[in-house]
Amino acid sequence: MSAPEWPYRRTRPWLVHYLAGDGATARQAWIVLPGGWGPTRPPAPAPLVISPHGRNNLGFSNAVTYWRDLPADGSFILVCPDGLGRAHDRASDPYDQPPSDPGRFSYGYRREIDDLARMPQIVEATLPWLRVDRSRVFVLGSSMGGQETLLLAARYPHGLAAGTGRLAGAAAFDAPCDLVAQCAYLTHQPATGSANPPGVAALMIEEVGSQPASLGAFALAARFYDRKTNGQLTIGELLAKLPRNQALWDERSPLHHAAALAALPFPLRIYWSSHDTVVGNQATAQSGKLYAAIKAARPSADVVQVEGTWAHSAEFVPSGKLGEALVALGLIAT
Repeated sequence: MSAPEWPYRRTRPWLVHYLAGDGATARQAWIVLPGGWGPTRPPAPAPLVISPHGRNNLGFSNAVTYWRDLPADGSFILVCPDGLGRAHDRASDPYDQPPSDPGRFSYGYRREIDDLARMPQIVEATLPWLRVDRSRVFVLGSSMGGQETLLLAARYPHGLAAGTGRLAGAAAFDAPCDLVAQCAYLTHQPATGSANPPGVAALMIEEVGSQPASLGAFALAARFYDRKTNGQLTIGELLAKLPRNQALWDERSPLHHAAALAALPFPLRIYWSSHDTVVGNQATAQSGKLYAAIKAARPSADVVQVEGTWAHSAEFVPSGKLGEALVALGLIAT
């Protein structure tokens, strides 16, 4: 089924459904194909691009806002899944406030990364006339999607789930790479208009489900709106209700996986901006720091960093660095 609001003429989106890795939650993904492909005109096995979406976003918005007609430029399959965050159990986690959709704030949840690794299998199972070139699977994402891109590459460097292919390249854009540092940064940012950074930090804390080992960088007095109490809580009050477990933050932080990223058998590209105010301190705490850690672990690592001055995720469009990355990875011609 295609989306009637799809505004582009050279591609067509297909809505498919899959069961998430928890074995219980039905999710959906959008597969975008060149317009001439279909059940009566199936293509030869084609490269697959997996694109996890950014925070407070879902698969269709990721496809229509950023990818547009790019699959027609390179004759590749694009899959943009909605994803899945950690299960918020109201009985065992009484202070959690689950988001309206369980995929909007997944922040590198391990089962979400496992689901991304199943995307070649999901694509072929839901569109049986479509075949993936399993030697040419790529992952590209921005913001939270960039974080999950890096985690997929680190966790599945030599083969994806159930023998359904292997990654041939990855590119992450404006990614949070140290989740504790990013969460703490958000607690210091003021609420302006509809933006409420401390509220985003609270959702991140609730998604991880623990407090990190050190709270020294947090603005513990920062307030956010709590739907359950219909009032204001502080970040400190929220953290105090949760058990301390740094490991849960580390497993979601690409910086903690720098050694694995340094050993990747395929090229990795890291794009970041010194003017990014959504993911703060990119040079010293996030993507720039990750690049330095990868090179320190293995100077010959096949990783390229591209630094710019764009606004957060503004380069993740066909005419910007997204198109450049697809050229560099051999998915579209110059």
